[in-house]
Amino acid sequence: MARIIIHTKKAPKVEVTEKGDSVHICMCGLSKTYPLCDGSHSSTRSEDDNELYVYDDAHNQSISTQKVNTKKI
Repeated sequence: MARIIIHTKKAPKVEVTEKGDSVHICMCGLSKTYPLCDGSHSSTRSEDDNELYVYDDAHNQSISTQKVNTKKI
């Protein structure tokens, strides 16, 4: 079964390890090194929070023509 997962964050979550190292966790869903951030969130900067965007594997952005009901959990 296919699923649509909607990511709403435009920046990574930064966690600090016990050794003091920073680890950047992808929150946008576009990273090629997911779950680690690779900077791909930079392509989300121009997004309007009221639109639904679809990205292809090359990070080309398009606005979805379908309205999707979302529920934050």
